[in-house]
Amino acid sequence: MTQLEERLQEDCYLWFHNTHPSYRGLLCYNLNNSANRIQGAKNKGMGLQSGRSDMVFYFNSRAYMIEMKTEDGSQSPDQIKWEKLIKAQGFNYIVVRSKQEFILEITKIING
Repeated sequence: MTQLEERLQEDCYLWFHNTHPSYRGLLCYNLNNSANRIQGAKNKGMGLQSGRSDMVFYFNSRAYMIEMKTEDGSQSPDQIKWEKLIKAQGFNYIVVRSKQEFILEITKIING
């Protein structure tokens, strides 16, 4: 994840946290990047999946996988593979490229 994507994720999470306090805990960060090789091997042994989305929003018995990308960012091959796997199981997968897009997507989900 690039520094710009990290910043986008932080901005989106803080907006959600402050705008929807009653839904705190339903938007979660997925630990995708281990600190080092040893921790990476340990995380993989514990079930860490390559390509998993950056965040998940759990709402009304559904899970929405959210991948953060910059305007010109692209998904890795592992991310594309994971997206296909998740969609094949009937889950939602959203690529977000701006805070405004995140707000729009979350608002659509919450308002039905």
